[in-house]
Amino acid sequence: MDTDEFIAATMKRVAASAAPRQPATVAPTARRHWFAPLAVVTGVVAVIVAAAGVISSQRSGPEPIAPAPATTSPSTTGCRVDYSPQPLPQWARAGFTPPTQPMPYVLGDHGDIAAILWDPHHPLVAPPAVDKSNKILWVARVGAAEGPLLIRATSANTGRTVTRTVGGAPGPSIIDLPSAGCWSFELSWGSHRDHLMLGYAAR
Repeated sequence: MDTDEFIAATMKRVAASAAPRQPATVAPTARRHWFAPLAVVTGVVAVIVAAAGVISSQRSGPEPIAPAPATTSPSTTGCRVDYSPQPLPQWARAGFTPPTQPMPYVLGDHGDIAAILWDPHHPLVAPPAVDKSNKILWVARVGAAEGPLLIRATSANTGRTVTRTVGGAPGPSIIDLPSAGCWSFELSWGSHRDHLMLGYAAR
């Protein structure tokens, strides 16, 4: 082989070695490099979608159920015309035998006075009944000897206001009112104040 043939053959080998080849392992490697990131992205998208679902369900779920209101006390039951007997407060039991006997009563909002009634069913009626009186025994926790007891009663139905006075201090009384319904009693005796609601049944 002369010099020119040797140079030509060498150039062919160099050119052949520089040409790009596609070995059998290239394609799988390229696919691995492509699908691996795709799997990661797919996993991230799945997590985001799942999290969005949880947040959506939390936002669209039912509102928390509010706790049930506490049972009202005798002083805040509003316009009752029937009064369930129950033991009186200890400071209101003087003269009752036995002291723990249940009585129908309403306690003032501040707990300073009790209106003791004498019949659990319609003890107070309007207009006044012929066969029974609208009797209320007022017993004060404080200032029991101070008075007189002044009553300012306002009808929740009509807004009409009337006044009544009880003796020289809180005690036994007959309180007639002009109409049936719910009445708001503003009470004052000496330097003390309290409030309660009494319902008068229609006769």
